[in-house]
Amino acid sequence: MQKNGHHKMPFFSTLLCMILTMHFSVAEAFGQLSTARNYKSSHFAEASSVEIWSRVRDQFHLNAPTSMPSMQKQIRKLTRSQDYINELANNASPYLYYILEEVEKRGMPSEIALLPMIESTFNPHAASNKGAAGLWQLMPSLGRLYGLKQNAWYDGRKDIYESTKVALDHLEYLHKRFNGNWLLALAAYNSGETKVMTAIRINRMQSKGTDFWSLKLPKETSEFVPKLLALAALIKAPKQYGVSLPSIPNKQVFTRINTGRAMDISHAAKLVDVSENQLRKLNPGLHKRSMNPQGPFNLVVPVKGAKQFTGQQPTTAKPVIATTTTSTTAAAAAKPAITAKPIVTSVVKEKEAPKPAIAAKMVSTSRYQIKKGDNIEKIAKRFHTTPAAIQKLNGMPNDVVVIGKTLMIPGSQTAIAAKQASSSPKFHIVKKGESLPLISEKHHVKLSDLLAYNHFKSQSTVIRPGQKIKLSKENS
Repeated sequence: MQKNGHHKMPFFSTLLCMILTMHFSVAEAFGQLSTARNYKSSHFAEASSVEIWSRVRDQFHLNAPTSMPSMQKQIRKLTRSQDYINELANNASPYLYYILEEVEKRGMPSEIALLPMIESTFNPHAASNKGAAGLWQLMPSLGRLYGLKQNAWYDGRKDIYESTKVALDHLEYLHKRFNGNWLLALAAYNSGETKVMTAIRINRMQSKGTDFWSLKLPKETSEFVPKLLALAALIKAPKQYGVSLPSIPNKQVFTRINTGRAMDISHAAKLVDVSENQLRKLNPGLHKRSMNPQGPFNLVVPVKGAKQFTGQQPTTAKPVIATTTTSTTAAAAAKPAITAKPIVTSVVKEKEAPKPAIAAKMVSTSRYQIKKGDNIEKIAKRFHTTPAAIQKLNGMPNDVVVIGKTLMIPGSQTAIAAKQASSSPKFHIVKKGESLPLISEKHHVKLSDLLAYNHFKSQSTVIRPGQKIKLSKENS
């Protein structure tokens, strides 16, 4: 029996080992499959110590023909100075993690997250001589097209959150517009879709290729796309090109909070325990030393600062007072017990205060003292509004202005409403090559409104030459 037992034990041991081996092999296979499935959603959260460059490299999807002369030219320019690479990385450090997160959420290639390096060297205050501004170099018209606020207090094109959303929305639109071709979408982002469509149409007529490399585009655009691809090639293999990439941690740097009321920036900086300069760097869209009393009250702060801010805010705080009047009732009112400093935007006599119906339409107002040589048309043009809007806000019986008198200047929504009410056409007849965003921009109608007026599902809805597009609610 003992002998037989010795013969049986190895058999059962071997069988047990085989079962266990199969079990762990299957478990490992399922584990790998699970990891692969969760690759995108994990955002490398399991390794915050991993540099962000590894994460960027792993999601490159635009094949770059580095042997092409235009690519070689851009690679030589980028590798000419290590100091330039250091500057790009240093500028990108506060913003790259957030932008890469947003790019990943949309399933876009990570090369898109590098676009601000080409557009603005990741400088949120960058402005071009053509009027583009912010990390993504958005033009005023494009900002208006996507509903970005732009006024004396705030420019959404410089806001890290809002500008990134608009830039990625526009790139997604262009990607669909050019049938899923990212290089053509990027070219259109730089030069405008009309120029790219025209170049494609010309090449088709001449039986030439219609890919990016075959098109005759403006010099800036012809260099723009290769420069982005060259930058991606350099990040993918820095040693190959003799450069080093400064370390950028793969972790969240900032978050956005709602302060609940307008606040002085220097005071907010103390609450989140950062310098005023640091807070301004995270909030480049704010033009003044305080937030707009009319809102919104969003503020971008360091991650740690968000918790400190919440802990220091009293729960009984009242909204900040936006305007002080000479009323004895207002003077007698008790001051609200709040931590944030009240912001006084103007001192206005009661008889000069704008009517509620008008004030409700304004994004913001400013004051202007009339000087020698001024007239109502010049003043309106200077502030991008209309004479009618200024007259209405100030209760002027005519267009006569008096030197030394102070005028209230209306915000952009008032001006646009006045202009549209007096001169906007009711319909637009589609011309060849036009799209809904182009029509929206041309007639200063919000894209969302244009879609609603015409019962279109999206901005990529196919429209045809000769089709009548409604431009106002009255005609819908």
